[in-house]
Amino acid sequence: MENQEAHITSERYLAQWLEGELTDSQLEELVSQKDFNAYLKLRRGIEINEKLNGPTDQCFEKLNHKIAGLQPKTRTLNTTWFVGVAASILTLFGLFMFLDSDQLVVESGYGTATVHELIDGSEVTLNSKSTIAYTPKQWIENRTVDLNGEAYFKVAKGKTFTVRTANGSVTVLGTQFNVKSTDDFFEVVCYHGKVSVKIADTEHILLPTQSIRKIIGYKLEPNIFKEVSPTWLDGESTFKSVPLKYVITALEDKYDIKFNTQEIDETTIFSGGFPHGNLDIALTTVFDALDISYTEKENRNIKLRY
Repeated sequence: MENQEAHITSERYLAQWLEGELTDSQLEELVSQKDFNAYLKLRRGIEINEKLNGPTDQCFEKLNHKIAGLQPKTRTLNTTWFVGVAASILTLFGLFMFLDSDQLVVESGYGTATVHELIDGSEVTLNSKSTIAYTPKQWIENRTVDLNGEAYFKVAKGKTFTVRTANGSVTVLGTQFNVKSTDDFFEVVCYHGKVSVKIADTEHILLPTQSIRKIIGYKLEPNIFKEVSPTWLDGESTFKSVPLKYVITALEDKYDIKFNTQEIDETTIFSGGFPHGNLDIALTTVFDALDISYTEKENRNIKLRY
């Protein structure tokens, strides 16, 4: 009973703080340090959301449904409209989770790009079905982000900034670059500044317009490009000489679909792209060029064949 009353009191303080009735210093005196740090990140989530497009009527309706259907862990924050919106932002615009180790995880969903601003002002834009994790309490001493998937980084100048992946790491001081890392695919593209990429026991320095890619089973590939930013930020996924399997995975992540590829050769090399926002055009753009036919079955399962 004591714990429940303390929790309700903490909720009331949070609601008053979000409405401007309590200052940061007043709130810090009233709640635990752990809760205070969590509340700061919650407010940051609201601020980041305001940088995105304003919700349409349909999005607002979805927001209300999210508020009504929150799981117990988030429903307990729903003491005012502000708290309800804050909790829903975590679901609609990227999932924010504090782990037992105080690590913060940000995750994007199917067909969405999630923008997350780090403590130092650095900005990370996550492509579909991608995740980053870092520890806010250690950020000043250790600016390290763990990435699974694809993200575009705009790094604020300061101490060394490192992106770790299962395939290699990227280290910079202040720059803009794109990293894609999945089970057997690793690619780093430098747009501004200078990037140090470590793959296994090798180190590679990238300057603007330079990239490097490692696909399991293929040799390391340095490359030159002309784009000023990743095309996926502008609504199009593009590929240059990659096995078709990676294009198919990108389609699945963007459109929340599944492909049956048993009757095609996924090692076929593909160069081209597909638009976001229109599945029919995306399928035509990719598969017509390869003379591959596709048939949609139930539950958005698409069979490919020659």
